[in-house]
Order: sequence, then structure tokens, then C-alpha cells
Amino acid sequence: MESKAILQIVSGFKPSVDGMGDFARRLGAALFEKHSIRSHFLVYKQPKTPFDAAEIAPNTISYVGEPTPVALREALAALRSEHRFESVLLHYGPYAYSPNGRPAEFTRVMEELARETRLLVFFHEIFSNGHLWQRARWTRGEQRRCVQALLGVADVAFTSSAKYHWQVQPYNPTGREILQIPIFSNIGEPELLRPLRERTRRLIVFGQLNTRVRLYRNCRATLEEVCRKLRIESITDVGSGTSEFIPLDIEGAAVTRAGFMEEQALSDLMADSIAGIIGYWPDVWSKSGVIAAYMAHGLVPIMVEVEKRMIPKPDFLPYISQEGVAQLASGVASDERIQAIADAAHGWYLRSQSVVRCAEQIARAAVKG
Repeated sequence: MESKAILQIVSGFKPSVDGMGDFARRLGAALFEKHSIRSHFLVYKQPKTPFDAAEIAPNTISYVGEPTPVALREALAALRSEHRFESVLLHYGPYAYSPNGRPAEFTRVMEELARETRLLVFFHEIFSNGHLWQRARWTRGEQRRCVQALLGVADVAFTSSAKYHWQVQPYNPTGREILQIPIFSNIGEPELLRPLRERTRRLIVFGQLNTRVRLYRNCRATLEEVCRKLRIESITDVGSGTSEFIPLDIEGAAVTRAGFMEEQALSDLMADSIAGIIGYWPDVWSKSGVIAAYMAHGLVPIMVEVEKRMIPKPDFLPYISQEGVAQLASGVASDERIQAIADAAHGWYLRSQSVVRCAEQIARAAVKG
């Protein structure tokens, strides 16, 4: 029997660095493997370096001629005249399809599309915030209207965090179903994981440059405490860009700059490390692919909260916070203690956050009659 197919609209795709494109690619692989649903990826911004489509077979890919709503409308018409899709899954963010954060024209194309086919919308971001003197403050109104318009025409909507789920409700005019699906690891999910005692006592610092620099500048004492209590012997800084604020060592553990790493190499590195740390926002932690990668690789995931929590804290969080590090032990934490933390996080990830779990929910929505 011929497999079903969906169209996934994404802002970018491999080899470009694009979180939504990476998410869509791994989701597409799981949809086919677990549910026999093929994906065709329509990519808004074409990468400068060619991509070998054989890498994602039997899924397929094409590109909008130029990154404009007009060209997108033409590309959609051409695709839909040649292929039958059960539904369209839009991976949305206010800056993903508009560099100046003005997505109204793009949204109108999606409204037109929704009149002709079943539209699913995954809100990876919703709308920006900013100070009075920042452009984000002045574009937020348009971004909110676009969220409301998309919710008005979507058959099913998704978002990744409890905060986003709460924030979009005032812009949900028809009471559209909004499912919360945490972001899964974009660098893979190893099936076999070695216990921490058999790994290198390495700490991973992974993420965008500004995120890593903020951690080094503002959280040195926490980093030192993590190194002491987990007996860290080396630190690897992973991500593009460099800065004078990236230290040479922390608490005697040398910091190695790895720069950008290919997915498999980074996955192998994480699978041979014991902990990963990031500074992030506590109310939207579940939209972080970095935290997800730490959990998926059986690391002790550590998140330094960069602001106060504004929504209620859930009963269980699959990471340890800055306060959690302080409570680990008076001296150093035992191998049994840190293994228990890593196991709890990894178990939660498999049950609630893995790509397989995400694909189950998307598949149900994509082929619903």
C-alpha cells in the first residue's frame, strides 16, 4: 500500500545551521520509520552549499525560488499540482520567514493554503519582546496578529513549552487544540549508553556563542562548583564563534574549543562525557535542543536559570538547577548519585520528549480525518 505523505514547510535545512530544519528532518525520518508517512520538505531559504537529497530518502526536498511570500505561493501551487499531501506542517517563528520580524505577508499565504488543505502549525517561537527602544517592541503587535491568524486557520497547533502554551491562549479565537510537544535532541538519540563511570569525566558547554559567553561571564562560581562536585577533568566548548571570555580552564579543568561539530561527532563526544551545562530560561526550558541532547545522551543535564520562574514549577524537571548542584553533596557527589540523576533525566526523555514520542503526536494529527 502506498505510504501517506505530508508537506513540511521549514525556514532552512541542512547543511545550513537551522534548528527548525534539523527538527523537521529528524521528525520526518521518524514519521516514515514508525508510521510510513513520507515528508516532502519545502525550504524557504536555499543554502549556499548543495545538499545531497539521498541522505533523507525516501523523504524528498525542494526549495522556494527566492525567500519571499510571492515565490512561496508559486512553489506551493506547483507542488500541490503534482503531489497529494495528507496535510501541511508549518514550522513557524516570527523571524524564520521575515528577517525584520514582520511576517504578515507570509501569514496571508498560509491562510490561503489553509482554505485548500489541512494545516498543522508548530510554533517554535511565537512573538518577540523588547524594550521601548528596540525594534522587537514595535513589531510585536504584528507578530501577535499573525499568531492569532494562524491559530484561526490551523486544524491543530503545537508548541514546545508551557509558557508558550499559556501565552498563545489569548490569541486563540476558536479555541483551537494546542498540543505541547517538547523539542527533542537534534543530534540524535543513542540506543546504547555506557554508564557514567566508564566515560571521560568531561563537562560539555554547548550552544550559541552568546549563551555560552553569558555562562562563562556570569556563572563562574557555579561552573567551578560543578567541576569540583562532579570531579570534572576536562571541559569542551562546542559551538560556532569564539570570545575572549571563554576561559582556558575552570577549577583546574582545561577548556578545549571544539567550534562547530558535525552531528555524529558531537553525539559521540556527548556519549563519552558525564555532564552538560547551559544557562537558559526556566519557563521555556523544553524548547532547548541543547538540554534535550544532554538528556538523550545520558548526561547529567545542568541548567543555570537566567531569570526567575514566572509560571508554576512542574512536579518534575529532568535537569538539575544551580540550587540542585549546591545540594548534591558537601564535598563531591558519588558516582551512584550522579548516575541516578542522569538515569532519571534520560528515562523522562524517552517517555516524554523523544523523536518517537513527537512523531506519534504529529502522525495522529497529520492523518486525522
